Amino acid sequence: MKRRWISMRNKRKNQGHIVDLFFTLSLFCLFAASALIVVIIGSDVYRKTTANMEENYATRTALSYTAEKIRQHDSAGGIYLTDDDDGNTILVLSDNAGGETYLTYIYAYDGWLCELVVKEGTGFSKEQGEQILEVDTFSVEEEDGFIRVTAADSGSAPVSCLLHLRSGSASSIES
Repeated sequence: MKRRWISMRNKRKNQGHIVDLFFTLSLFCLFAASALIVVIIGSDVYRKTTANMEENYATRTALSYTAEKIRQHDSAGGIYLTDDDDGNTILVLSDNAGGETYLTYIYAYDGWLCELVVKEGTGFSKEQGEQILEVDTFSVEEEDGFIRVTAADSGSAPVSCLLHLRSGSASSIES
């Protein structure tokens, strides 16, 4: 009888260990599944954020670049707007260096934001400009002492930047 009682006690003891093992293993599997779900969700959020940043990079950079150029040349007679043969507005920035006047043209051409720096009186050709950023649309408008710069790249809505000119207003010159 004593033996039977000891073997039943060992059997119950083994069953207790099996339940403990099953509980521990279940808890580990639950933790592993939760960690995997968090990693999958995190990677999806990262992928979407990266795609959004890449999508808007060109537009934001084009606006920042143009805004900084306008701020650098914000003086009387330093900023002009002119139209090309296609009716697109070109931003012209005037700068004096070494007694010479240089003009910086910022414009959209063939899907690119371009810049061309030439000595005043030199002919202007859109093909000569340096490609800066790829943009689908780029426009510059002046009204009441403000310049609105608008840009958009493929797949994104146009974004605008409104700049107040401390020098008054941009001059208009004929192309």
